[in-house]
Amino acid sequence: MSSKQNSGLAELSSQLSSAVEKAAGYTVAIHARRRIPSSGVVWRNGLIVGASHTVRREESVPVTLPSGERATAGVVGRDPGTDLIVLRAEGLESTADRADASESAVGSLVLAVGRAGPDVSASFGIVSATAAAWRTAQGTRVEGVLRLDLGVYDGFSGGPLVAASGRVIGINNSALARGGAAALPAAVVDRFVDEVLSRGHVRRPFVGVAVHPVTLSPATISRHGLSNDGALVVLSVAAGAPADSAGVLIGDVLVKAGGRALERPTDLLDAISRVEEGRSVKIELLRGGAPQTVSLSPVDRGEGGDE
Repeated sequence: MSSKQNSGLAELSSQLSSAVEKAAGYTVAIHARRRIPSSGVVWRNGLIVGASHTVRREESVPVTLPSGERATAGVVGRDPGTDLIVLRAEGLESTADRADASESAVGSLVLAVGRAGPDVSASFGIVSATAAAWRTAQGTRVEGVLRLDLGVYDGFSGGPLVAASGRVIGINNSALARGGAAALPAAVVDRFVDEVLSRGHVRRPFVGVAVHPVTLSPATISRHGLSNDGALVVLSVAAGAPADSAGVLIGDVLVKAGGRALERPTDLLDAISRVEEGRSVKIELLRGGAPQTVSLSPVDRGEGGDE
C-alpha cells in the first residue's frame, strides 16, 4: 500500500473518530428497562428522542447525560407505531446538528452511535437502501426509512445515525424492521416531535373497517370500466366508527379511495393517512354489483392503529 493510500485511510479514520466524538456530545443513556440501558439523542433544547420500546416507565426516567452526570427525565409523549418517544430533562446542553440529504444517500458512509453506559460505542457501515414511504412491523405508515448495512449492538436503539461529518441523519432502531438495521430519518423524527408537542400524541386516522383483498371478475371489470382487477371486501365494520356512520356495510367491495385503486389493505391505510384532519375521502364501492360512492371522514385514534 502506498504512502498516499495510507495517508487517505488515516485521514478517513481520524474523520470518523471525530464524528463519534461530536455525536457523543448529544447522545445520552436511558435507564428505563432491565439490564442494558438504551440510547437517546438530545434533539432540541431540553428534549431527548429515543426508542419507545426501551422506555418501560412513564415518569422519573433516569438518564446519563453526555457530561456523565445523572438526571431524571419525564415522558412528553410516545408513539408505538414508529417506536419513538420524547423525554424532557434539565441539564441538556449540546443538541444534534442535522445532516443534509446528500449525507444519507445510498452508499453514504455512516456511523451508528450508542451510549449503553457511561461511554459511547460506535458501529461503521453504509446506507444500503432508502424508501420514500414504508410500513413498520406494527403496520404504521412512515414517510421514509433508511436501511443500513452495519451492526446495531445492545443499547443502540434510540441512538443517532450520524454522517462522517458527525451530524445526525436519523434515529437507529433495532425493532422497526425485521431482518436488518434501520433508522428513521431526521425529517420523520422532527414531524413526530412537532406532533407530540402540539397535540400530545401522533395523529392516527381511523375509519373502523376490516378488509381483505379480492380479485374482480373480468365481467365486473368490463361492466364498470375499472383499470385494476383487485379490490377490498369489507369483513367487519366497527359500530359508531366513521365507516359505520357513512353507511359502509359488510360485504361491500371497496374499489377506489380518492380516485386511487384499492388492491391491498395498505392501500386503504395509505389513502386515509393522506386525509387532512377534518376532511373526507370519497370511497367508490360495489354493493350487490351496483356502484356506490360514500364519503369517509377519518377520526384521530391517537395511539391506536390506522385502519
